[in-house]
Amino acid sequence: MHWSPEQVKALDAVGRWLKTGSDGPQVFRLFGYAGTGKTTLAMHLAAGAGTTLFAAFTGKAAHVLKTKGCPGASTIHSLIYKPRERGTFRLNDLEKQLAALIEQLHAEKPDIPEDKIEAWLSTNENVRNLRSEIAAEKKAGRKPLFELKAETSPLREADLLIIDECSMVGDRMAHDMLSFGKKILVLGDPAQLPPVSGSGYFTEAQPDILLTEIHRQARDNPIIDLATRIRNGEEVEIGDYGESRVIDLTDADKSLYTGHDQMLVGTNKMRRGCNQEFRRLLGRNTAPTPVAGDRLVCLRNNHDLGLLNGSLWTVKKATPAHACRVGLDIEPADGAGLPMSVIAHEQPFLGGEVPFFEIKEAESFDYGYALTVHKAQGSQYGSVLILDESNKFREHASRWMYTAITRASDRVTVVRMR
Repeated sequence: MHWSPEQVKALDAVGRWLKTGSDGPQVFRLFGYAGTGKTTLAMHLAAGAGTTLFAAFTGKAAHVLKTKGCPGASTIHSLIYKPRERGTFRLNDLEKQLAALIEQLHAEKPDIPEDKIEAWLSTNENVRNLRSEIAAEKKAGRKPLFELKAETSPLREADLLIIDECSMVGDRMAHDMLSFGKKILVLGDPAQLPPVSGSGYFTEAQPDILLTEIHRQARDNPIIDLATRIRNGEEVEIGDYGESRVIDLTDADKSLYTGHDQMLVGTNKMRRGCNQEFRRLLGRNTAPTPVAGDRLVCLRNNHDLGLLNGSLWTVKKATPAHACRVGLDIEPADGAGLPMSVIAHEQPFLGGEVPFFEIKEAESFDYGYALTVHKAQGSQYGSVLILDESNKFREHASRWMYTAITRASDRVTVVRMR
């Protein structure tokens, strides 16, 4: 590789940091704008740093790392957490208690006709209570609770961990990574929007190195070109940019909805409207709450269940539940995670808000065909459709558009709304 002076400076700085071992800082922040070669530098450093692992917050971002040549890239969650083994003792004990109770009741009234036994047993309060507890244990067993891989994570044997798209990592996940005592090189982009609430552990401090020069191999990339123009405050004209394009709203049609991997918008009002239109086009609007096949986005972290804010899920089955709840059998839309059964709040699907005192009583999801740019931070998609609502964000307008464009790895379509 022919490195620029700025890149040589970065390589030297990271190299010195690596040599400090456990005596030096555990984290190095290598930040840079889109196209400055952060990942290329990281891969070069990994080749000489011993056993190196690559990870990202979302499955989509981890997949992009793999396509760039980062071997074995995974989600941070799968790297450091594992499903908690559920003991079967309590379930077995409850089932033994129920069997013994039924045997005792039969002995007391052996003359009850066979076709009357079930109705007779259901009148017994102890039988009902035990059956209810058994059902609850079995239902809980379908939820994959997670715990730290303190002894078995590959990170234990690694020399270096490289984290891409670090802005979405929150305090708990960061502290769990740091607990392994390994060097962590985090890659970030200061031109993006500020992290969403509950994340941004690694972006709270200033970068150790900030790359600003666009890598020569990235200069002809239309997505990088568009992002750089936006970052520099230039007005991007309507037209084609390789396979990407900027079009006027009058030239948009409904085929755009299903012609991209992900739609990004600015406001929740627009997001809800677009999600409703997606469901109508797909024939899934038979009910206001989810049906099989719907795509959902997680709205709140629950590390114990492996639910991450911004992760996408597909509904396999949906059933009504009590008190403004809906039961969901879901699986990860990007293959990162495990299928699970959850009870979710109904209000977000209906356009409402969950009262703050009820938030932790169920999981929080909404439809994920269209996402706000804020919610999509930390992830990437092959093709992205952007409805330009940047004017809603005033002083952050260019950062909003820059973040939106850099969510695409292959092509982007920007629809001018004004």
